[in-house]
Amino acid sequence: MKKITFRYKDKFTKGEWRTQWCVVSSVEECIKIYGLGVDCEYEILSVEDA
Repeated sequence: MKKITFRYKDKFTKGEWRTQWCVVSSVEECIKIYGLGVDCEYEILSVEDA
């Protein structure tokens, strides 16, 4: 498992970056679960073994 820390901003955050983390099997799974890149900007900040 991977602990992935990312930040994102969209119209709901009013253009402000929000930081969040999750524990999933891969970066791709994180992107899919959170819908990253669909209607928001995002950056992966770190990927660590969990």
